[in-house]
Amino acid sequence: MNREQIAQVAHEVNRAYCASLGDTSQPAWADAPQWQRESALAGVDMHLKNPDASPEASHLNWYEAKLADGWVYGEVKDTEKKEHPCMVPYEELPPEQKAKDYLFRGVVHALAGVAAAEPPVEGNVSPPAFHPPIPAGQSVPAQGVRYIGRRETHDDTLYGSGTWAQGQVKPVSAALGRRLLRHRDVFEEVELSDPVVAGAVVQPVKAGETPDEASQALRDQVQNMDKAALKEFAQTHYRVKVDGRLSLTDTRSHVIQLIDRYGAN
Repeated sequence: MNREQIAQVAHEVNRAYCASLGDTSQPAWADAPQWQRESALAGVDMHLKNPDASPEASHLNWYEAKLADGWVYGEVKDTEKKEHPCMVPYEELPPEQKAKDYLFRGVVHALAGVAAAEPPVEGNVSPPAFHPPIPAGQSVPAQGVRYIGRRETHDDTLYGSGTWAQGQVKPVSAALGRRLLRHRDVFEEVELSDPVVAGAVVQPVKAGETPDEASQALRDQVQNMDKAALKEFAQTHYRVKVDGRLSLTDTRSHVIQLIDRYGAN
């Protein structure tokens, strides 16, 4: 599935959602004007290039593109006047409009995973990659992360980075750092002057572990997670949004299926 096919599905999902809100003005993809198709394609490209981008970032990307094209705020959408009621900061959007950004992001990442299982074509993205063990003693690029949460100690059971003391700095891999720094109220980035030895870096797969051992460690880890932690785990590790209507048991089962399919990521 290429980027245009992903954009088409995202457009049709948005059209169906708008219809559920009483807005039947959205045209089908085949009838959509070129500017509307290009807008959807730009959104797809942004999320494929920035898999950790939030729904807020999605809206900002859309907003800046519209602004550059001459669009302004208007209480009612008017394509001729280039006026749109969503030409406001993300925090000022009503919940039903914020939902569009969540839906768009979810569709792109879900279909990117489908595309990865198909023969590669231009525009496809790769599935979540397995990180092989790093031999002990090998230097790897790293970044520093400091724990700034309110508790005196913090036991990180979500990402497996261990126990943190208030103000403690740890060298972590770039991939793990990106995940931790999504929680800006808990962690902050600090610079490290030199690369660190792999043995001092928390890796998704520790030196000496096989993929099966690493996957089993994750299976054991998720057994103790509540529903919210499981959903965050799936989103962070595999870029999959779990249906919030699932029970705790079904949510855990879904996450374990992701681990079995993609391994320790």
